[in-house]
Amino acid sequence: MFAGIIISTQNLNKMCEFYSNVLEIKPNNIDDSHASFHFGDFKFIISTHDRISGKSKDKHRIMINFAVDDIYKWYNKLLSLNIKIIQPPYSEEWGGYICTFEDIDENIIQFIQIN
Repeated sequence: MFAGIIISTQNLNKMCEFYSNVLEIKPNNIDDSHASFHFGDFKFIISTHDRISGKSKDKHRIMINFAVDDIYKWYNKLLSLNIKIIQPPYSEEWGGYICTFEDIDENIIQFIQIN
């Protein structure tokens, strides 16, 4: 069973603010070393780590996907926040939609709408 994902950063406060604004949620708990967002049983955690410095060096290695119910609503939200869009919403042959963007550490994030 998949329980969650952790991304590490040097900019905990800025990343926490970014995801709070983009996802329209607040962390369930936050301290000097991490912020934890809960989606039911799934945890999305932003943490500090002593081996992390700077932005993502290989941003194509992993993509984080968040399921949304209205891809265009969330795409417009990204535009209103001046988030770097990599790929505007497009339809996939399996029937869903994907929109790809970057967070402030240049990690690649996707909103996915499954019909």
